[in-house]
Amino acid sequence: MQAERYRQFGVYAGGLFFTITGLSGQFFTLYAQELGASTLTIGLLVTLRAVLPIFIAMPSGQLIDSIGPMKMLIAGNVCLFLSLVLNATATGVVVLALSQFFLGASVIIMASSFQVLVSTGDKATRNEAIKKYSMWMSAGGMLGPLLGGLVASAFPGQMDGYRAAFYAAAASCGLLMVALLWFSRTYEHPRIAEGDVQLTEIFSVGGFFASYRRGIDLAGNRPVQFGLTATFLIMYIQSLYNSFLPLYMDSVGFSTMIISTALALNGLSGMLSRFVLGGLMSRLSPEYILSAAGFAAAACVALTPLAAANVWTMLALVTVMGGAVGVNLPVSIMIMVDAVGETERGKLMGLRLLVNRFSQVLSPAMFGVLGHAFGLTAALYGGGVFLLATMFGFSAYASRTRQLRGS
Repeated sequence: MQAERYRQFGVYAGGLFFTITGLSGQFFTLYAQELGASTLTIGLLVTLRAVLPIFIAMPSGQLIDSIGPMKMLIAGNVCLFLSLVLNATATGVVVLALSQFFLGASVIIMASSFQVLVSTGDKATRNEAIKKYSMWMSAGGMLGPLLGGLVASAFPGQMDGYRAAFYAAAASCGLLMVALLWFSRTYEHPRIAEGDVQLTEIFSVGGFFASYRRGIDLAGNRPVQFGLTATFLIMYIQSLYNSFLPLYMDSVGFSTMIISTALALNGLSGMLSRFVLGGLMSRLSPEYILSAAGFAAAACVALTPLAAANVWTMLALVTVMGGAVGVNLPVSIMIMVDAVGETERGKLMGLRLLVNRFSQVLSPAMFGVLGHAFGLTAALYGGGVFLLATMFGFSAYASRTRQLRGS
């Protein structure tokens, strides 16, 4: 009963977390542009949020296994609050860069912790919790941009609206902290002294490298390899789209509210995709589902400049992208969670989010360079074609995985 209580808390608190990040995150690139940052600089700023997580992903996963997800969620929420306040008070690129470091730390700590919190119990129980978590994650991605758009649109000046959205997100972050502290009081935290790895070891230089070695050992499992590869590709696409779609839509004349609506539809589509996921998984292998989702997402990137000629086609394309990304998260997590023991879930989620951050380093940096050199339209065409070609390679890998599973 207690375990179910905390699984449910992980589902709904995770939804609130993604609502907060969605409320403010959509405005970061526009805000940076208003402060004078170029397309290249914006790409590098977005890349920064993934740099710190690369260095803390596996130690964070080790800490989740050692001290428990609730304590780590509190630490991650503090980082999120600092990031939002820095954004709201920024007057230049340096403070924006610092805010991205804190945001990156928050996302990897909190996303890993929530995923561990809901991935308990037998296979049927945890798969159902993972699907619910994924659905509420998408719900947050839908509600956040809508609420942010309403807040920002209430102010006559764009900069005032963006700052108000950051402050509103920071206030919501405070509410989440109250809930975390309340539930942490009764949560049965792991006994540190009884853990396989002590805190002093985790924070040592040797322990730092050992945590990555343990994570890499998990990657020797083929289902883990497949889940990581699928995650890398889809998160590369999502990072590109989420970072530069607001800039592109703004450049072709869409209003702030239309941009917010597009991002909300993206989240809604991801949420609704969970309702058909059970039917898909009963008819198709996970490899087919993830391959199809990747092809759809890559095609959406390539077709964005054509769809931008009309608001309805643009909204439709963003909706398809949301659905494609929406099925990836639960399916890839289910594949990997089934392959490891419960005591290694923190390391597994740290490894998964480490791969995510590598994709989020490469994606905005490469796209920022292309956008700066050739313009956003040419970058979308070129990036989409490249991603489609990459998906053909992934499809071949997926086919090989199916053959091995069947043998």
